[in-house]
Amino acid sequence: MNLRIVREQWRILLIVVILLVLAGWKFLSAFTNIGYSPEQPIPFSHRLHAGINHIPCQYCHAGVERASQSPIPGLNVCMGCHSVVDNQRPVIQEIAKAYNSNQPFHWVRVYHLPEFVKFRHSPHIDAGIACQTCHGPVESMDQIVETHQFAMGECIDCHRQQNFLPPAAERIHRDYQLSTFHGHPVNAPTDCNTCHS
Repeated sequence: MNLRIVREQWRILLIVVILLVLAGWKFLSAFTNIGYSPEQPIPFSHRLHAGINHIPCQYCHAGVERASQSPIPGLNVCMGCHSVVDNQRPVIQEIAKAYNSNQPFHWVRVYHLPEFVKFRHSPHIDAGIACQTCHGPVESMDQIVETHQFAMGECIDCHRQQNFLPPAAERIHRDYQLSTFHGHPVNAPTDCNTCHS
């Protein structure tokens, strides 16, 4: 076979392999939102609020312990502080104007779960799991960036790492809402109905 033909075949093969790798990467990245950081209607810094000012997540995201999704704060929450704090800044005046005219801001939700997932924050909050475990270091983010792929495998892995009860004991403690097992905390269930009931 001619050396030139062999080189040409190798070059074509290399191009095909590179295209397949790029297509595979693009295909797999379609199933993750890691790095997703949408622009919001106004700049809001979690670094300033949760980091520098140490405002607890649940102050602004009140009701998260009861909701399937973390509530996006209404303007009344913002104005609870900003009617006094930094109220001369143009961004705060824009918020105040919307608040006073009863016009909502349309924040863009960052985290989404599929409809068939029934997630509750309350067991995680009750277990003392920090928001940062799933949402990353929000206290250092000026603009929220999705840091975890909320795929079933990731959730199950975390639950398995926390789980030391035998399945029967786990069910008994969950059904009776007991918080300890021989003085140790009851950990995460791994049965399907936990998230898909």
